[in-house]
Amino acid sequence: MSQSTLTIIAITTAKPGKEAALRAAQEELVAETLREDGCLRYELHQSLDDDRIRIFVETWASESQWRAHMEGAAMQRFQARGVGDYFADFALHRLNQIAGS
Repeated sequence: MSQSTLTIIAITTAKPGKEAALRAAQEELVAETLREDGCLRYELHQSLDDDRIRIFVETWASESQWRAHMEGAAMQRFQARGVGDYFADFALHRLNQIAGS
């Protein structure tokens, strides 16, 4: 990966009882985002230890393309579904690769 690529790890924890609704919204977001300009990788993973925890692993061609995604139509639709009320916890980490392939 080039130095201009950006990797994002977003860790979400659903509120009890909101797991299914959040997962449906997250899966729809993945399907839409994979078609966006600059999206190189956009995956949703679920913890094997706690099914309320889901982790997005994203790689973008540039930070500007990630920022466009964050303000774009797919993210707006995701937020309009009221997903903010489904989160017990959320953390986002912007990463720069320093070693490995």
